[in-house]
Amino acid sequence: MRANVKTILALALLFLPVLAFADGKVVPYDKLPVEARSFIKEHFGSEKVLQVTSEWNEYEVLFSDMSTVEFDRSGNWKEVKCRQKAIPEPVIPSRILSYVKEVFPGRFITRIERSRRGYEVKLDNGLELEFDRNCNFLRIDD
Repeated sequence: MRANVKTILALALLFLPVLAFADGKVVPYDKLPVEARSFIKEHFGSEKVLQVTSEWNEYEVLFSDMSTVEFDRSGNWKEVKCRQKAIPEPVIPSRILSYVKEVFPGRFITRIERSRRGYEVKLDNGLELEFDRNCNFLRIDD
């Protein structure tokens, strides 16, 4: 009985990211803006796309390794999340990447989000950092 509960829990956790995308409308891959498809081909070309959803002319792409990328209506990335691996380095602005390598050697970025205010990144140890629009370090987020 205990093994069945563990199996059910493991399956629920596995499919939780897929369920999180249920809010948006599932759309075909070719409905993504050209810029988004180019980004995927360049940075996630070896990953299989499991699902593309669209909500309010923004897009979320879920890959087979459970990584996700959010794009705006023009196909510019807004957020990139990788579960247990580093985000491809070319995605990360060079000043942010240099800062993380210098101040947190041996750590890597598993999430990066950009907005009009700047960037938020999450490291593999759970630490969250904030940077301004010019990629200057601001603070460690609590």
